[in-house]
Amino acid sequence: MIPHNEDESRRREGGGEVVERARLYGWARRTLYGGGGVPGRLTRGALIPLSWAWSAAARRRLAPDPADARARLLPAPAVSVGNVTLGGGGKTSLVEWIVREGAPPGATVAVLSRGYGRASAEPMALAPHSTHPAVAELGDEPALLARAGAWVGVAGDRLRAARAVAELGARPDLFVLDDALQHRSLPRSLDLVVFAAEDLAAPARCVPSGPLRQSPDWVPPRAMWVVAGADPREGRWPAGSIGRAYAPWWRELPGTPASWRDAGTVSLGAWRSGGEAALDPRGRPLVAFAGVARPESVADSGRRAGHEIVALVAFPDHHAYRAGDVAGLLRDHPGAAFLTTEKDAVKLEPAWFGDAPVGVLVRRIEPDDPGLIEREIADAMGWSS
Repeated sequence: MIPHNEDESRRREGGGEVVERARLYGWARRTLYGGGGVPGRLTRGALIPLSWAWSAAARRRLAPDPADARARLLPAPAVSVGNVTLGGGGKTSLVEWIVREGAPPGATVAVLSRGYGRASAEPMALAPHSTHPAVAELGDEPALLARAGAWVGVAGDRLRAARAVAELGARPDLFVLDDALQHRSLPRSLDLVVFAAEDLAAPARCVPSGPLRQSPDWVPPRAMWVVAGADPREGRWPAGSIGRAYAPWWRELPGTPASWRDAGTVSLGAWRSGGEAALDPRGRPLVAFAGVARPESVADSGRRAGHEIVALVAFPDHHAYRAGDVAGLLRDHPGAAFLTTEKDAVKLEPAWFGDAPVGVLVRRIEPDDPGLIEREIADAMGWSS
């Protein structure tokens, strides 16, 4: 049973109402990361045997057949960006940073993605700066990365995704494998492993008793870490936490913290057309909504950007919006203006909101030591001087 009181207490978190559009999903998400109240603790304890089974299965997946790997070489070096936990953490934002800034100057970058939640199983590809792709067939994150300037290939098998990119005429110098840390069938020269600082206090257990995708004792052959939000080397992590379990990484592997930068709040119409017109809420109360792994971070980022958020509506991660979802927002929050993320905006039509102002919160991740990542990528590509 979902604890009613625990859910109610969240409704004043951060000074505004939190409304879960999928209450069971929201409670399960919080439970994985160490929340959920007493029922959450009992649930995590009961699921520990299944967590052991997940860990054992993950260990087998992380050790692919070397002969198979040699047969699946890409035509250019590959760098993987992924994380060790379920949900976000900033990995797609780091991929976008690589596309915009982190790859060597002059390098052609192609991102290979599985396109989580997409409707089509066929391999697809996008040219750089595609602004109105068929998001339902591609997935929200591939659509965003194409907007950022990358060639993007989408398929469950990333080798087939690379072939789709080649069919568009691209000849990449670098492939970036988005969310591919646990998918070892394609060789890569470097794994960039992304952590969210707020996740480091979560229990260091595998799914479903915790958020980890694999045991903390597995280390990629060549890796570096990026922690979005704080420097993990300065934290004092409790026993049993992810921060404590990965302490050897902070000490022994190269890595850098990263910060989130507010890059403005653009009206949805302008964002969709590639413009820069700022959101004008016209004096209306501002309601944030998002279908991301950490919806609370959207309201927090909005407040840091100077917005007064009166409520947050949390949809499931990768939610496929329909006009009826927006009609529900307008009905439940009459007279409000709205704020959302780029990941959500790519799936929204401005006409759905009528005359209600709606803005897109633009955030960029900035590594504290960008040169470290740039050197690691260039070395992995064989472009080092």
